[in-house]
Amino acid sequence: MHLKAISIGYAVPRMYFDATVHSVFHSAINLSLGKGKSLLTLVTSNEADLPQGIRVDTPDDFSFEIFRADEPAICRGDVLRFASSALTIDMHGAGLFSCKLPALQADMTNPVVATAWRRAWQTLNERQIRSGAEIIAQDLFLSGETIRGVPRKAGEAMQNLFEATQRYELTSSVSPARALIGLGAGLTPSGDDLLVGYLAGLWCSVSGMSERAQFVSSLGKTIIQLSQQTTDISRTYLFHAAQGQVSSRLADLAEAICHGENSDHLVAITESAMQAGHTSGMDTVSGLLIGLAVFSSSVSFPNFGSASG
Repeated sequence: MHLKAISIGYAVPRMYFDATVHSVFHSAINLSLGKGKSLLTLVTSNEADLPQGIRVDTPDDFSFEIFRADEPAICRGDVLRFASSALTIDMHGAGLFSCKLPALQADMTNPVVATAWRRAWQTLNERQIRSGAEIIAQDLFLSGETIRGVPRKAGEAMQNLFEATQRYELTSSVSPARALIGLGAGLTPSGDDLLVGYLAGLWCSVSGMSERAQFVSSLGKTIIQLSQQTTDISRTYLFHAAQGQVSSRLADLAEAICHGENSDHLVAITESAMQAGHTSGMDTVSGLLIGLAVFSSSVSFPNFGSASG
């Protein structure tokens, strides 16, 4: 079978590389370029674009589950082949996917933008409550003994990271970031997903301010160092988020909020961004919205005053 790539993420090497199959899912497959290196991700046509992704023009009934872990793959002349399959993926002419989050310049003092943020926040929390998600975004800023386990640990870490970011205190950011790395179960633990979204929100909020840009860049480097304590897949997403590069669905949501989108289309975009994985999408959107609010007095979280002391 010969398939064409629709789009290629900025981090995908071109023309020549050797890889092995790292992990296999129905609509995605991860390729490892070597020990200690980031992963590449092939996804079906209905999935989001990724910084490390190759989105493939696949038939409706296609599944990547024909592959097995550790199978070799080679790319020569922009054509990807697998040793145990007749499948080839032609990357010639594929579009380049890359985010430009800092260009969004989130202005949360703009009432239209703040209203868009609140609508996305409401949509997120309603979805989390309805689905019985372990982490509810609005509960991350509750205080006391009202929540326990992973949600409580995540809440305490996010509160502390939020406050340290407001003060541009990198040293004070290390401990809460470390507490979030690898927190929770799954291939991309909730704490990692929160950090991916949080970094995206911060990059949107740089707004040309050098102090902010320097802080976000330094925080990203710190998170990359800490990410050695989590899964390969999470580490890959954290690495790219530190560069301001995230999935197209999360970037689309950030753009919609920053442009003050307030129609039902905003709700649809929010729902789309929340669909990744079982709870990964919701956790990542939680991080994004919190990151967008860090430098704003126009939006607030319930009980944050008591939570932050």
